[in-house]
Amino acid sequence: MKKTLAALALAGSIALVGAAPALAYTSSPPEIVVDDAAVAPNEPFILSGGGMAPNEPVNVTVTPVDGTAPAAGSQAVAAKVNVFLAPQTLSTTANADGRFSLPISISESGTYSITATGAISGNTVGPVTVKVDPTFSEAGAPLAGTGGNAGGAPLANTGTGLANTGADSGLVLWTLVGAGALAAGATSVMVVRRRAKVEAAA
Repeated sequence: MKKTLAALALAGSIALVGAAPALAYTSSPPEIVVDDAAVAPNEPFILSGGGMAPNEPVNVTVTPVDGTAPAAGSQAVAAKVNVFLAPQTLSTTANADGRFSLPISISESGTYSITATGAISGNTVGPVTVKVDPTFSEAGAPLAGTGGNAGGAPLANTGTGLANTGADSGLVLWTLVGAGALAAGATSVMVVRRRAKVEAAA
């Protein structure tokens, strides 16, 4: 009985050691970029980066650097004060390689600093700077149909990342290899015990 338990423990150890490569931390290099650093108000741009833990939630913080641009003629109105916008936080999820991508649109003119932080690992990338200016639009008006200023909010998340729909294939593979090793170990123990019984009986 002790030999059986020892063989099963050995087979279980082999299964766990075989699964270790699937559990290893793999991540892309830390980086953050935007596909367009100069956009018109409400014009979407793509923020992408890496350096997060696999499948980790990512908090993206958009902070105004110079506040909002004053409306035309607002300097003459004594009761109107330029208000600096508070930082806005958006969220997305990193993929299995620790990379993320998020479409963003900003409705207010100004310069914005964007950073991304992993919710679990605490890894931070950035900042990257985006300039929002109405003169960047060909028609001089915000682009239609791109989200933006919903309910008066200065930012709009114009899409979401891909959903995580299942387990990593490497984990499944190594689990199957470990289960196979465990079954092979148990089978070999049974064969040895039967041979020992046959030899003892003879």
